[in-house]
Amino acid sequence: MTGTLALIRLILRRDRVLLPVWIAVTALLPATIASATTGLYPGQAARDAFAAASMSNPAQLATRGAIHSSSVGGLTAWTLGSSLTLIGGLVSILLITRHTRAEEETGRRELLTSGVIGRHAPLTAALAVILAANLLLGLLSVPGLVAAGLPAGPSLLFGLSTAAGGWAFTAVAALTAQLTTSSGTARGLAIAAGGLLFALRALADTYGLPALAWLTPFGWVRLTRPYAGDHWWVLGLPVAFAAALTAAAYALSARRDLAGGLLPARPGRAGAGPAGPFALAGRLHRTALTGFAIGFGLLGALLGVSARGLDTQLDTPQFRELAATLGGPGARVSDVFFTFVMYVLSQLVAGAALVSALRARGEEAAGRAELLLSAPVGRLRWAASHLLFAAAGPALLLGVLGAAAGLTSGDVARVTAATLAYLPAVWIVAGIAILLFGLLPRLAAALSWTVLGLFLAVDLLAEFRLAGGIVLELSPFVHVPALLLNGTAAAPAPPLLALTALALALAAAGLAFLRRRDLAPSA
Repeated sequence: MTGTLALIRLILRRDRVLLPVWIAVTALLPATIASATTGLYPGQAARDAFAAASMSNPAQLATRGAIHSSSVGGLTAWTLGSSLTLIGGLVSILLITRHTRAEEETGRRELLTSGVIGRHAPLTAALAVILAANLLLGLLSVPGLVAAGLPAGPSLLFGLSTAAGGWAFTAVAALTAQLTTSSGTARGLAIAAGGLLFALRALADTYGLPALAWLTPFGWVRLTRPYAGDHWWVLGLPVAFAAALTAAAYALSARRDLAGGLLPARPGRAGAGPAGPFALAGRLHRTALTGFAIGFGLLGALLGVSARGLDTQLDTPQFRELAATLGGPGARVSDVFFTFVMYVLSQLVAGAALVSALRARGEEAAGRAELLLSAPVGRLRWAASHLLFAAAGPALLLGVLGAAAGLTSGDVARVTAATLAYLPAVWIVAGIAILLFGLLPRLAAALSWTVLGLFLAVDLLAEFRLAGGIVLELSPFVHVPALLLNGTAAAPAPPLLALTALALALAAAGLAFLRRRDLAPSA
């Protein structure tokens, strides 16, 4: 463990922008939602009616689970339980991978360990910072909840359950970082595992299978039941899960070589393949893209299985009225389910698009771009090779997600078309990353993920009428037409063309700035 404190200081310096923004924004959400719930549903009767309507919506059950209490606190915990675990888990995965496997992949870990640094110090430092950040986030949410009029004890339980969800996925990423030599593959494996664990919780609540909820951190966070019985003992499950995976990560770390992985690397071909920046970019992106595609394909298949039979199982006047209210006359419950869930999952695909769009910045920070550009390769051609995968990768992932969901639900064409309609909105997120890469390379990663987080926050606040008008219009996902609810597989051209044109403009501006700036190899 020698040198752990020095490495902790290094991590805090490198993430001095991302960590405070993530903690502050996320910690403020619970109090905001609690205040909005009190304002929108001032009486218990109104809250009971809202809870009954939400529980009659299979899409709400799939994404957020069952409501354990219709009190202000219970509705706040229901609204944010899975969402905060998803956000905290994703950020934790990205940060752990950045400070463990990515450091080995770029060779910086070897430089550090040539000094007075113990073998386990890098992993320990990364875990200490990310675990502490999750805990701080959870604790900082408590005063706001209390100020909103909620009791202190359940508020503390809610904050700790949020932290415990982040801890679970911190440990998942620490383990996957030991398995492969590629940071992209390690990140993809961890995100795919998170998607499958989320799908288990969704199946548990949609089909009334409570045993499945006990198999996933998303279920454990909700089963603590803050403001609805306060099951403190359930916190032991994510803590034990995180401890077990962390212990496994340390054990695997001790058994492998530096910069090596437990999964054997596939040997290269005997003869040289295609040469050039596009061939190199394909090799750099293919592993992570394949992992994402498999994960989204499995998730889509599970969603399709979840939706199958909803139209007959929920063929009641109450559900028909709900579908008609959300989608107009003749709308089906399964269409409402897919529309709501695909809206959420498209934002996860945007996260995968960011990984591809920022890969060029990773190559530049590691110094490899400078070597490549010393050959007869222009900057725009090099950047375009990565931009190609930032554009084509989301199309592949959305197509796989929609096709898998459509195949298992029996409606391939409509579901796939409705899913691909989100592609221009995802391109907007990738375009922002390209713009920041060209304009502010050292801050590109932190700011890009912050922008995506703000889009998620705007969508969440809009649901509680805390954001509207021009603020809501800032989210590109709001402008995507709901094809399933429109009753057609043909997407209205104007909004999708406008989003695509904006994405192209952002990418073009980023490439223009890239041509005029110096390389910034240091991280």
